[in-house]
Order: sequence, then C-alpha cells, then structure tokens
Amino acid sequence: KGYGMVACNLNPTIKTINEVGGQTEMGKKILINSDVYPMYKACKDSKDQGGFHVEITDKKHDNTIIGNELVKLLTKCGEKLSKEETKYLMKELCEHEDEDGFMPFIPFLERMCGAEL
Repeated sequence: KGYGMVACNLNPTIKTINEVGGQTEMGKKILINSDVYPMYKACKDSKDQGGFHVEITDKKHDNTIIGNELVKLLTKCGEKLSKEETKYLMKELCEHEDEDGFMPFIPFLERMCGAEL
C-alpha cells in the first residue's frame, strides 16, 4: 500500500497511490527508476495525505483510552473510515468501556497490528 512512498517518508492514501499509477498490493507492479520520481513528486505534492503519527492519551496512566477518543483517531487518521467501518473495528478489536468510558488500548493495538506488544 504505497510501501515505496512510505520508505521515502511520505504517507499517501490509497486514493493517491491509485491516481499516480501505483498498486495497493505489494509485488503487483515493478517500478523502474524513471517511474519512481514522477510518482514520488505526485505523492509529495498531493494534499490527500494519510496520517500515521498517533498519540494516544493515557489520562489515568493505566493503559486505557476514552472510547470516543479512539473513534476520533480512527476516523481522522490515515485512510478515512466511514462510521460503519469505525463501528465494526470498535466492535471487533476493542474491549468494553468501563463505567467512565475508558477501555484498555493495548489489546486494541495488538489486534490491529496482529502482534503482541
């Protein structure tokens, strides 16, 4: 999903990758040197950039996050998610919120990344 551009310190969205002639599946397209710079330039100049720097605020210092904050992160960072996609991710990947609206974020990150943290 734009690994070459990410390696160049860019974070294009899938829409941008498709617009510049890239592929969203790794190994589907082999690039030659003359292909790379125009793609890089188009991705760099694109205003449609994903965001991958996420700061999770652990207000209680106990590895929890407010559920609504996680919803905001999912809908605003990286690829734009619809409300339905966000609800699905929250249901599938998150623990239940406590009575104050907090949920543990480590299990969410582990499930999202497919690795134990």
